[in-house]
Amino acid sequence: MNAPVPELLSKGAFAKLINVSPGRVSQYISEGKLSGPALEGEGRNAKVRVAEARAQLNQKLDIGQRMGNGLDTLLNETRPAAQTTPAAPAPAASPLPGDPDYVPTIEDQLKQEKLLQAKIASRKAFEDENARRGRFTETELVQAEMVRLASKLLQTFEGALPDLANAVAAQSKIPSRDVLHVLRKEFRNVRKRAAKVAAEEAEDQPETIITEIEVPTAS
Repeated sequence: MNAPVPELLSKGAFAKLINVSPGRVSQYISEGKLSGPALEGEGRNAKVRVAEARAQLNQKLDIGQRMGNGLDTLLNETRPAAQTTPAAPAPAASPLPGDPDYVPTIEDQLKQEKLLQAKIASRKAFEDENARRGRFTETELVQAEMVRLASKLLQTFEGALPDLANAVAAQSKIPSRDVLHVLRKEFRNVRKRAAKVAAEEAEDQPETIITEIEVPTAS
């Protein structure tokens, strides 16, 4: 069984312990690789604190110097057991979209904005296509067209009254002038009643009719 290594050794004894020349130990001291708490005293009579000296050389010598003549093994014979650093706790998982603590990043916001713009563009294109097919119309234009058609029909009927009067007069032996007068009077009454009914119905109609459409999505 090997005898325990003393805490303090002369420079020569320490050199023998780590299998280097005494001059190499002096070189370590002059280069600052051994200093401070690794030494006790000064000059030729300085002593070497073995444990501290080994620790300093382990830190300050490069790997090539430590491997020479088995120096690395000799330096580590009394190396204190490495203290393990407690593992840092794992970072908490970032909240996901939908979580109460979720805060969207700038990238998330840009993605949402691009998605919204794409949906708006898609819906507008779909609405334009439905308008082109006649599914969507402007209410004012439709109303104006209906008024125009109704006026044209009334003019057609009123223009036919003289022909109707002549036909009735030929059958009843009544002057056509008298028949035309009666027909025009009754036609005006009919037109007034029709205009009143149309106005009442128009008041009950909404200015716009809401139509729900489903925008197709890419599969």
